[in-house]
Amino acid sequence: NLVWGCGLLDWAHGQREGVAGSLASDGGVGTSLSMQRNMQDAYKIQALLGTRLTAGKALYAATLGAAQALGLAHEIGQIEPDHMADLTVWDWARGPVAEHRDSLACQAHASLHERVFAWMTLGDERNLVATLIRGVTVYQTPR
Repeated sequence: NLVWGCGLLDWAHGQREGVAGSLASDGGVGTSLSMQRNMQDAYKIQALLGTRLTAGKALYAATLGAAQALGLAHEIGQIEPDHMADLTVWDWARGPVAEHRDSLACQAHASLHERVFAWMTLGDERNLVATLIRGVTVYQTPR
């Protein structure tokens, strides 16, 4: 919808109406295949509509929530025995602004939510450390 400019999804309204929400990417009408960027966009859209999407809810919607929406939670969406998992490994923060924000969260002994929120809103592809497909490392950031 961001590419076409044809509307903003009111997630809170959908939940009140019993609509299960999840996050996904679509190269056809989306702006990125990155789920991290989609979580950033979801947060911004909900803020425009007067709702604060929590980092936990965004991360859930991109993982187990998406698996449940597809009817595949018995196979994917969580790290559990007998589940398939393609994983990405991330640094909490990369770059001076994100690193400063993350250090503040750590100094204040903030909740995990604060760190995930900073990662979600300030992170980008520089945070990516590795990608594993079926347990095999297929990408690793040169360090």
